Amino acid sequence: MIENHDSHWEKIAAKLHGELNQEEEAEFSQTITDDANLIEFEKAQQIHEKLTKAGFIATDKKIRSWTKIKNSIRVYQLNTIMSAMKYAAIILVAFISGNLLKPAKTTDKEIRYSEITVPFGQMSQLKLSDGTKIWLNSGTKIRYPEKFAENNRSISVDGEAYFDVAKMPDKPFIINTSDMKVKVLGTSFNLSAYAEDGATSVTLVEGKVMVEDNAGTCIGNLTPGQMATKTKNQPNLTIQNVQTGFYSTWIKGKICFDDEPLDQIATKLERWFNVDIKFADEHLKSHRFTGTILKNKPVDQIMQALEMLSPIRFKHQINVTGKDKITIFKRI
Repeated sequence: MIENHDSHWEKIAAKLHGELNQEEEAEFSQTITDDANLIEFEKAQQIHEKLTKAGFIATDKKIRSWTKIKNSIRVYQLNTIMSAMKYAAIILVAFISGNLLKPAKTTDKEIRYSEITVPFGQMSQLKLSDGTKIWLNSGTKIRYPEKFAENNRSISVDGEAYFDVAKMPDKPFIINTSDMKVKVLGTSFNLSAYAEDGATSVTLVEGKVMVEDNAGTCIGNLTPGQMATKTKNQPNLTIQNVQTGFYSTWIKGKICFDDEPLDQIATKLERWFNVDIKFADEHLKSHRFTGTILKNKPVDQIMQALEMLSPIRFKHQINVTGKDKITIFKRI
């Protein structure tokens, strides 16, 4: 739990009205990984949604409405009631100030969006307004609406994320990436879609997903235990059966590799530990590795483990003004 409750509820109010900047969004997403903080945020969401359903407050009623709110708050002085009213009052203030000048009806074009960027070396988690849970890996960017449109649920992702999508048969969940779209109704799957990578992949754990190109044409359907990979700027998918655990354990602080080339492993380590990794010998990039890496271990311990299992050695250069640099050499 966060000790400064007043500041905590102010941030919740700012979150509900899209007033957090990118740094504050990332910080807020980290705080609600704590179950107690998440419960408080969900309570605030319920209050906000009920107030929204009550309609907007006209400008000429501003003084009268606020006077009623203040008088209502003054009536209750007992500590137990005031603790409950504290965050309700903050939400009400934000609701009034944020909606006095808005029109009485909100259209899809006026939907407000939030954007989160997860720094390298960190992870984050959030819960969308429909109940969908998303785990975000290092270096991931996500853009999503405060409240979804009536006919679909659409977000954009650049990076890696694990989804537990809330089931809504009449309202598909659509994930837009730089090279394709993923369309689901309610399911669990992993998406790796870093813009700088050469391919985008979807690994289905449970349910069913449809993969479309950016023009909206279906290019493949997945069943549980399958992974679809699309090479950048290529029209077709490659679908194969996989062990899904290798592609979802990162949300528990592990990275599992199944016969992966060392250059791909290096890219993941760069994101996880916020370092730059270079190869002194290009031939080492194709060396393949199977194993598990723990996120909570120092990067030097990870590299030492790779040294024991691969024909490599490494040199770690500490950079106090930027990213540390790791160079991989061929072991002689």
